[in-house]
Amino acid sequence: MPGTAAKVRFTEVQMQILEEIVASRTASVRLVQRAQIVLLAYQKRNNEQIGEVVDLNPQQVSVWRKRWKAKQDHLIHVECTDTKGALRRAIETVLTDLPRKGRDVTFTTDQQAAIVAIACESPDAESERPISHWTHQEIADEAIRREIVPSISTSRVGAFLKSG
Repeated sequence: MPGTAAKVRFTEVQMQILEEIVASRTASVRLVQRAQIVLLAYQKRNNEQIGEVVDLNPQQVSVWRKRWKAKQDHLIHVECTDTKGALRRAIETVLTDLPRKGRDVTFTTDQQAAIVAIACESPDAESERPISHWTHQEIADEAIRREIVPSISTSRVGAFLKSG
């Protein structure tokens, strides 16, 4: 037996912003999809009907209806106290995925910088390694030898070098 869907309400300005997002050619597909969910929910459509339109299952639609409902008062506050641009950013934040749980950061920025610095050194002169070019494995081994980190994977070294 289906439950009661979260009731969606918004102001005229919020509706205008939601419609702008849906009509946007530069907004992400997910953002457009979620704005559509809110607009369709306001039209008293149920989660199954909305899901068919936006190509999501009813549970996913329910998540975004609930998220919008939970933030309605906050959005009204932003609308009353800030600019329209700030309101649009607040709406986009409401319609954006929350950070997912994951592993804590295991390497400090100092450790990352030290690993990138190793890659900038000449391997034969600075580290006395009999190689002409660093590989990710050689950098990982050198970082462990210098006690920069207790252990590190070659893929993590590669990620540091790519971002650094």
